Amino acid sequence: MTENRARRQGFTLIELLVVIAIISIIAGFLVPTLLRGRGEAYKLQCSNNLRQLFTFAMQYSDKKGTRAFPVGTGKNPRAHESLNEMISYDSEGLQPKLFVCPEGNATDAQVDEKMLFVLDETSLDYAWVARRTKNTATNQALSSDKYVDQFEDGDGIHSGHKKGLNVLMTDNSVGFKAESELPQEEDPTTGMAKLPKGLMR
Repeated sequence: MTENRARRQGFTLIELLVVIAIISIIAGFLVPTLLRGRGEAYKLQCSNNLRQLFTFAMQYSDKKGTRAFPVGTGKNPRAHESLNEMISYDSEGLQPKLFVCPEGNATDAQVDEKMLFVLDETSLDYAWVARRTKNTATNQALSSDKYVDQFEDGDGIHSGHKKGLNVLMTDNSVGFKAESELPQEEDPTTGMAKLPKGLMR
């Protein structure tokens, strides 16, 4: 009688295997949902970054009196060169993390003792307009994520949101464009593929 009671207190091997199988099935349902939820949160955080970039770019155009968004010098300047124009003119309120998408693989720019920083291709996850663009322009892409999913080019493999990009327009609206809606061939102006027209990485 005591032996039977002791045997009932523990799990048998079959019961243990059944519990493990049930946990595995539940995890199989939950993990993709959690990953999807995390991906949506990252998209939202990224679109908030882009809206803040718009605010700072508008302040730059107003303070400088150019009535145009920041753009670097030369033909089709890289995105970090254009945004460095804005940072070097007035970096008040700007922080390196604003330029990093949680789904991307950029790292925060280094800040010096005066709290100044300079972007390069490794500390910026966003593309930017390649030509001088008035702050009154309509229906035009101003910025976006640099890469879709796992994008491979001559510099290696880059990370981005799955299946598309957040795109910031010149009216401060941000929308998610599916990969199928993006130009698959290189833009003849900028030489960039899988980016909204007129943007540079």
